[in-house]
Amino acid sequence: MLPWEHLLFGYVVLSGVSRSLRGRPPNDAEAVVVAVATQAPDLVDKPLSWTLGVVTTGYGPAHSVFVGVPAVVLLAGAARVRNKAVSVAVLVGYASHLVGDVLRAREFVFGVGRLLWPLVSWPPYEHDLSFVERVGRYVGIFLVRMTSPENVALVLGYASIFALGGILWMLDGTPGVRWVRRLADRASS
Repeated sequence: MLPWEHLLFGYVVLSGVSRSLRGRPPNDAEAVVVAVATQAPDLVDKPLSWTLGVVTTGYGPAHSVFVGVPAVVLLAGAARVRNKAVSVAVLVGYASHLVGDVLRAREFVFGVGRLLWPLVSWPPYEHDLSFVERVGRYVGIFLVRMTSPENVALVLGYASIFALGGILWMLDGTPGVRWVRRLADRASS
């Protein structure tokens, strides 16, 4: 999944969990935490692969049920001491990232294998690209798919999903925006 897809998926799950458990939409802190947590596995593993060469692909320790999951459970447990809702947001964001990567894979077995590092490793990428080149390549592939005339149905479906996610976020009161504004105000003063 691409970063914005992880964010949307994680936010929709968090909104549902928050409404189910607390009878309210996520607040600013929960929304910001889920935004970061949905990106965390890639923010760790992609640089480990693409820049440092520690793992052969972008699925390493942060995606692993043996390394990343226990670390996040410990982090969420520590956060629970201060704020149970924020610890739920950490778990939802992180777990939704892993579930999204498994669901996105064309073959379920391959998708689950992404979470089994170091027991399962994948062949290295065919092209040795820098971090910036690899990001550019993935964004370029995405843009080509989204602008190809034969993909009109795909684009409409993709846009519809994001529109529905945006509507949900607005109905939830645009959580996270106030926090970002306060942060920007502090930085500018």
